[in-house]
Amino acid sequence: MKAPLFHPGQEVICTNDDFTMLLVQNPNIQTPKRGPIYTVRDVYDTHNGFGITLHQINNAAVAPGFPEANFHESRFAPVPPLEEVDISAAIEESVTV
Repeated sequence: MKAPLFHPGQEVICTNDDFTMLLVQNPNIQTPKRGPIYTVRDVYDTHNGFGITLHQINNAAVAPGFPEANFHESRFAPVPPLEEVDISAAIEESVTV
């Protein structure tokens, strides 16, 4: 069995925000959008692969009695780590005459 792409606490971005079919089933579900950075809240092993929930989106109360909507991991990409920059070197480069 393949491992999930993401883990709780990891930052991700949405690369596919077309949730038309999900919204037809329940128009009250909040869905991620392209652009913002999200944080993985939990990972679920589903019959279609792994799904994730996000800290910034909570759909727990949208359909009482049913599991919270999760989003397939293939719709997301990891946020690349920021490069560490030596501030003093950057300032020195910008001040050179």
